Amino acid sequence: MKQLGIIAALPAEAKCLAGYTDKKNSHFTHTVASPLQIADNVLLIISGIGEEQATTAATALLDHGVNALLSWGCAGALSAQLQPGDLLLPRSIQTQTSISFDTDRAWQARLSRTLAVRCNPCSDALVTSTDIITASSQKQVLNQSSGAVAVDMESAAIAMVAQKAGVPFMVIRAIADDVNTAIPANIAMVMDKFGNISYARMLSLLLLHPALWLHLIRLGRQFSAAKSTLSLAATTLTPDLLAFSNQTDP
Repeated sequence: MKQLGIIAALPAEAKCLAGYTDKKNSHFTHTVASPLQIADNVLLIISGIGEEQATTAATALLDHGVNALLSWGCAGALSAQLQPGDLLLPRSIQTQTSISFDTDRAWQARLSRTLAVRCNPCSDALVTSTDIITASSQKQVLNQSSGAVAVDMESAAIAMVAQKAGVPFMVIRAIADDVNTAIPANIAMVMDKFGNISYARMLSLLLLHPALWLHLIRLGRQFSAAKSTLSLAATTLTPDLLAFSNQTDP
């Protein structure tokens, strides 16, 4: 039986997908031992941020019998050609050490055709970073060194698990910050790996650095644009379209 496994780093990203498949699921587990079934033959795990968490989640989904893996969520732009809310369905994923993984060609082409009318997805390369890219100068350097147009922190790890298992792999990512948007490093200090914010620590931080309000407002607007695109993609892609096929498209 064909079964799809989806990995999202954050609950906010997962809700964009699960909200249309099963509105009853308002609670999301953070344990890889109990993936959430969001549709017939579609399992979801919220991994948390980073390669180690993504590897654990992807491996757990394979242990639960999935035979295709999908990396779902947000990414940061490395090129001015992408703006917050744009959709990326990359044909290849790279690591910062120049290891490259191809996404499933037939699957990528089918999803791109389905989404083209409403989202106009980009198919250029995505790179995975082991660290949060905070400065716009870092984004530009990574763009030049990798040739990728966007960055995330999970997809290469998922791709590696898929390659070792010999199962199809795909990525759907919405852009959450443009190439010129800096992410203050101290903001990351008040969040856990699931994106949950310690409001007491955030308040203390804002009292010390009032200018961070402007950064937070901008980041919030851009993240909202990305979530809107993910929700639009989710409503466009029915479970049947998300499901992979071993048959090559004509």
